[in-house]
Amino acid sequence: MVYLFPIKEFIPKNKFDYEAINKLKSIDPARYNLQPIMSQLFEWIQDINWPVAQELCPVLASLKPEDIIPHIKMVLQSGDDCWQYACIQFLIPALPTEVKLEIAPDLLRIIKAPTTNEKLCEIDETAREIYEDIIGKLS
Repeated sequence: MVYLFPIKEFIPKNKFDYEAINKLKSIDPARYNLQPIMSQLFEWIQDINWPVAQELCPVLASLKPEDIIPHIKMVLQSGDDCWQYACIQFLIPALPTEVKLEIAPDLLRIIKAPTTNEKLCEIDETAREIYEDIIGKLS
């Protein structure tokens, strides 16, 4: 397959690299194997205050579920409250319902057995809101 851009060009080089995000937005994710760079893309949402982070979240949400679900689960289990917050507050709400269903057990763990930091940062409350939204859509 011939790619319009080498996949490395989709990885921001700095926190202001909107060009990389725009390239990623411009492609059909079904035609690219982005799995080799997925970890690097997810690293850019570790701090939602980085300018590219909020731009990247809806783009990540539009990628193939099989590419993003393992990374979302990893973030939710990471113990990194800033990364979890970014994922729960900005990425997960943009996901299609069927993808949210796949991560519902991870949200439920945060709701039922939050760590001290998850409680302090109110990650458990945001997880509850998203979980209740998922369950509400199934009713």
